[in-house]
Amino acid sequence: MRAKAGPEGTSERADRPRVAFIVQRYGQDITGGSEYLCRMVAERLTRWYQVEVLTTCAKDYRTWRNEYTPGRGRSNGVVVYRFPTIQERDMASFNEFSEWIFSRPHTDRDELRWLDQQGPVCPDLIEYLEKNRNQYEAFVFFTYLYYPTYHGLKVVGRSAVLVPTAHDEPPLRLRLYRDVFERPQAFIFNSHAEARLVDRRFGLRGRPYRIAGIGVHVPVPVSGTQFQRQQGLERPYIVFAGRIDAGKNVHELIEYYLRFKRSHPRAPYLVLMGSLGMELPPDPDIIYVGFVSEREKWDILRGAAVTVIPSVLESLSIVALESLYLETPILVHAGSEVLQEHAVRSNGGLFYRDYEEFEAMLNFLLQHPDIRRQLGRQGRQYVQAHFTWPRVLARYRAILEAVRSKP
Repeated sequence: MRAKAGPEGTSERADRPRVAFIVQRYGQDITGGSEYLCRMVAERLTRWYQVEVLTTCAKDYRTWRNEYTPGRGRSNGVVVYRFPTIQERDMASFNEFSEWIFSRPHTDRDELRWLDQQGPVCPDLIEYLEKNRNQYEAFVFFTYLYYPTYHGLKVVGRSAVLVPTAHDEPPLRLRLYRDVFERPQAFIFNSHAEARLVDRRFGLRGRPYRIAGIGVHVPVPVSGTQFQRQQGLERPYIVFAGRIDAGKNVHELIEYYLRFKRSHPRAPYLVLMGSLGMELPPDPDIIYVGFVSEREKWDILRGAAVTVIPSVLESLSIVALESLYLETPILVHAGSEVLQEHAVRSNGGLFYRDYEEFEAMLNFLLQHPDIRRQLGRQGRQYVQAHFTWPRVLARYRAILEAVRSKP
């Protein structure tokens, strides 16, 4: 059979096992953590499988508004089926209902109403799964949280793999998610901490799983000096990269940074990369750069004295791994078991619980450049040992083959 060339030297052939990836959003311009992970894995697994992504027409997770064209398409060599959502999300009313359901006694019907309000509600996707489930040899669901995973797991009935991207948050304690974690035949986790969390909450009961994470690869040399020259920065800088909002605990980082500045006159600049979802204080030492190219991002991370990650709700943290690969140490919030695990296992960073620890750790790192460099070297070794693409894809393939071979 003649093969058709795909991305990165891969090929697409009809005799390869057909595998469905189910995710709430999908696209080259979508930067959410689980969506990005899904896309990176899907594009690379086309070497061994016919990967087809089943997703919605939504681009914005806050509204789930239909922006992509429904139907069959292709994205960087991957077949993508898009299904329309039937309602948009009202974040104000959803947040109000969430506050109520997480703090008050409620019924199972209340939880299903909360799931619908959260969205994205896309019954056509579920109907497609039900009608075509025998056409696929395995189903991989990304993120435990949303409507497509809850209802999709119910209809596929077999060969289901869940990539939960779970962290310890209020929704994980809702009763309806017991059903979500009961149904998969296997799991793929992003960290040991995530696997322990799921096992404590729901029980793995001997089902196969792998700790896969994501592959980290920077294909070009990165000097780490271009950003500093362009900005004319005469002092070191620390960096945060990701969604700049309260959900990522950035408000606390800014509060801590401003306190640090008051007692340290030569404090580093604070550079913020990513989408802005909150108002920033008018401080000349807080530099917001917005979205940047991959090459610019790597240069900023490489040139930073420290990458600070204040979030307590993480299942992986791609930016932590990228920073360590680029030999930049990380300073992370100890409230995230995943981030603390990266810092400890890599010997590439430190962690803090409150402002006093934040101040002490940051001050220590800034005053000891030799130790920073050593932490950076150890961090790169950690990423190269555990988070290269060949290792990550081998773990995905092991799980896919395990569920395919199971009657």
